[in-house]
Amino acid sequence: IDQVSWVPAVGEKRISSMVLGREDWCISRQRSWGVPIPVFYHKDSGQHLMNKEILQHVINIVREYGSDAWWSMSIEELLP
Repeated sequence: IDQVSWVPAVGEKRISSMVLGREDWCISRQRSWGVPIPVFYHKDSGQHLMNKEILQHVINIVREYGSDAWWSMSIEELLP
């Protein structure tokens, strides 16, 4: 947490207090109430897939359809 550049800086204190004493905290849990994390994983290898092209594609989708598109669109639609 202390190696991240926080904008706004007060975010560091906020997230630190959320995870203090929680051994199992995972940022991806926030997807259900926050902004989706646009990372995809290969079914067989488990290797992550995230690059500028994918990020820009997801940004364009969210701009046009809103963040609910993450749950309503297929993986094929979310990937460029």
